[in-house]
Amino acid sequence: MLNKDAIEIRLKTEQANRENKARLLRAYLKLSGEEHGKVILEDLIEFCGQNRSSVCEKAFCNDQTNFAEGKRRVWLHIDRLITEAKDGLD
Repeated sequence: MLNKDAIEIRLKTEQANRENKARLLRAYLKLSGEEHGKVILEDLIEFCGQNRSSVCEKAFCNDQTNFAEGKRRVWLHIDRLITEAKDGLD
């Protein structure tokens, strides 16, 4: 059983996490709506390989595939946050 202090700390931590998430979503939403932000996001789409396979096709190489998939996951994270922020407007 959790004591009163532990519960209070947990509630404060959860509140801080919600506030940080909301701040992050607002920042991504603002970035995606500004011209400079759109240029940066387009660059990240290309750099992270969103529109191409992560599989190393020239010579199958797990390391290269994993590296490319890691870059791609960065974009998927950014895209998910932007989508979540936009959905929050509805």
